[in-house]
Amino acid sequence: MPQIDRAYVAIALVLLTIGELLGFYMGMRADNTWRAVHIAIVLVGFVTLAIYGALFRLWPTMKRGVLAHVQFWLTVVGLAGVLAGGVQQMLNGGVAVLATGSAVMIAGTLLLGWLFFERGTA
Repeated sequence: MPQIDRAYVAIALVLLTIGELLGFYMGMRADNTWRAVHIAIVLVGFVTLAIYGALFRLWPTMKRGVLAHVQFWLTVVGLAGVLAGGVQQMLNGGVAVLATGSAVMIAGTLLLGWLFFERGTA
């Protein structure tokens, strides 16, 4: 996936915009009900994905092979689960989707670490 770094940063920027809009909305209403979701969007979404994109950009040898693809999709799907699970938790207290999304993201992070230490020699 030759453009994995750009894909990560593009998604990160979209999430930053969504997080900022949600934060603006909460501020206008003086209602922090969705604070945990806002934090997840900005920190887990924007910050994590931007850092992942930077790592792939700084060490381009990490992009080679199918494992980079797998790592990307584990992270994106896991993040979607974290965000959907955060909304679910706010609405009805359920944590199953959040826990599953977190586990998938952890798997993506472990694979990123493996790619860095195994292939990150630029």
